[in-house]
Amino acid sequence: MQAQQLTLYVDGYFTSVWDASCFVTLIEKQLEFTTARALLREGQGAPARLREQIPIARIPALQHGDLLLTESLAIVEYLEDAFAPPDHPRVLPAAPAARARARQIMSWLRFEHQALRAERPWQLSVYPAAIDPAEPLPPLSAEAERDAGALIDLAGWLTASGELAEWNIAHADLAFALWRIARCGYALSPAAQQLLDRSVERPSVRAYLEHPRPPNPPPRLRERWTS
Repeated sequence: MQAQQLTLYVDGYFTSVWDASCFVTLIEKQLEFTTARALLREGQGAPARLREQIPIARIPALQHGDLLLTESLAIVEYLEDAFAPPDHPRVLPAAPAARARARQIMSWLRFEHQALRAERPWQLSVYPAAIDPAEPLPPLSAEAERDAGALIDLAGWLTASGELAEWNIAHADLAFALWRIARCGYALSPAAQQLLDRSVERPSVRAYLEHPRPPNPPPRLRERWTS
């Protein structure tokens, strides 16, 4: 189907787990694509070009021919349907129940854990130099601690129930969330560490984690942790 170019608009610092979900999906699907990088600043919003073309303008965004689509869940679903098996590898389970579970996990990761995301921005996991060595990160609040515990509990449940036997994109999303806390010094359970290790072994996940980034972290991150 890929007669038209695929372009993924991403945060230019490559520090968005929602960009990562789309990026990993494109690689897993073995699709050729380019990235358009936007160095987003606090309060700046999406690039003007996107705001002119789509009412829900934000990053990530996928352009495929005349289609311009935002929201990472919608992008993943579109790519799964537009580049479906058997011509392209699957990223969502085929069985309705398993596919619903993957959607459940992906939605939960996007709409919960606000305290943890605020106290441990994902950017810190790839820009540790933004932290002043003389002032280590403060302990997690009770709410953020509950968020972290819920991630680890989910990894344990998925392991015990056998739902990790066949990889899907929801596992990558969960791994990026676990990477956030592990890289900031939070101890993972054996099940959570195994899930993270298995995901990081995938070339698609490593491609995002190891993607070249600007040498200096985003200004909003430097200001927050060094002021």
